[in-house]
Amino acid sequence: MSSFLERLAAALDVPLVPLADLADPSDAAQLAAFDGWVSTSENDAARELLLGRADLVVHVSQDEPGTLRGLVRRTVRRMRADAAQPDLTWLATLTEAHPEVAFLHLAGPTAAEAWLAAISA
Repeated sequence: MSSFLERLAAALDVPLVPLADLADPSDAAQLAAFDGWVSTSENDAARELLLGRADLVVHVSQDEPGTLRGLVRRTVRRMRADAAQPDLTWLATLTEAHPEVAFLHLAGPTAAEAWLAAISA
C-alpha cells in the first residue's frame, strides 16, 4: 500500500506524511496547515485534526472481491487471532461526522490502480 500512497502523492504533487511519523499534535497541526498532502490513518488524534482540512478520504480494500486470493487472505486473517488489523470503524461514521469530506471506496488493488491511472492522466 505504501507504493500506492507514494504514487498518489506524486500524482497530486503533494507530500506523503504517514501519521505514525508525526511526533506530537503540533506536527499534525503543521501538516493540516499545508494546502495538500497524502497521509495514512493510524493515529486517531491526528486523523481527526486532518479530517477537518481534508477534501477526500480514499479507502482501498486489500483483497480483490470475488477472487480466490481474497478469500484465502480473509480466511487466514480470521484464523490468526494475533494478526493486527487496522481499526477502520471510523470509516462507518465518516460521512456523518465530516459531511464536507468526500469518501471513495476502491474495491481492491486493481480498482486502486485504475483510479490512480485515471487521476494521473
